[in-house]
Amino acid sequence: MGLREDGEGFWVAEVEGKLAGLTLSWVRGSLWYLAHLFVSPAHQGLNIGQNLMERAMKHPKNSTITNRALVTFAYNPVSISLYARHGIYPREPLYWMEGPSQQVKTEASNTKLRNERIGDLEKSRSILSRIDELTLGYPREKNHEFLFRTPSVRCYLFSMGSQPVGYAYVWQSGRVGPLATVSHEIFPDVLRSAFRLAAADGAANVGIAATGSNEQLMQVALEQKMRILDNYLFMSSKPFPNFSNYVLYPTGAML
Repeated sequence: MGLREDGEGFWVAEVEGKLAGLTLSWVRGSLWYLAHLFVSPAHQGLNIGQNLMERAMKHPKNSTITNRALVTFAYNPVSISLYARHGIYPREPLYWMEGPSQQVKTEASNTKLRNERIGDLEKSRSILSRIDELTLGYPREKNHEFLFRTPSVRCYLFSMGSQPVGYAYVWQSGRVGPLATVSHEIFPDVLRSAFRLAAADGAANVGIAATGSNEQLMQVALEQKMRILDNYLFMSSKPFPNFSNYVLYPTGAML
């Protein structure tokens, strides 16, 4: 996907013919996102990360970029400092939370909310795009195409009557996300339903990337007996729209 859709943002670094590092960035609308930047331990301290970052920042040649964003480990001060020097600042704590599937509450919190699995992206592309625009303010069609080609994940559309109100990706591993809703009010009901779908798939544990500012997300995760297992940091050059209606997917396909 990176080579095909965002080849200008895909760089590798070599030292004496051996792979020493790589970076992948992509552009969606006015957002530039750094999906990956890695330098092998044997080649750190050679300014490779700085070199890759400078090349990645030049990626959006033909786009009007208004914001830049990424996710990194919260306990990696070297990376955080590198990104901050390029004008991308710490904004949001991000926690990986996980809990046993058998502890997920199975009762429906909203009996009017229904869900259906989306088997064909083309039939629901416009609906997903509308939800993304309302939630995040930019299109994510390429991300949906990538996820729909991934055999270990399913996408569910949530509706109230005939009105679509959100979607959620549920992974065979028990992970939930990305997830988006059209309103703050319906978010916890969609999240609880997504947890039930993940638990019913047979995974031993259910997990999610929880943004610290989203109180509803944290409350629902904790009511499912989930625990914080790892912590990350969301960074951006400008404050991002609040994540009250959204669950991040903290990898290259995230956001």
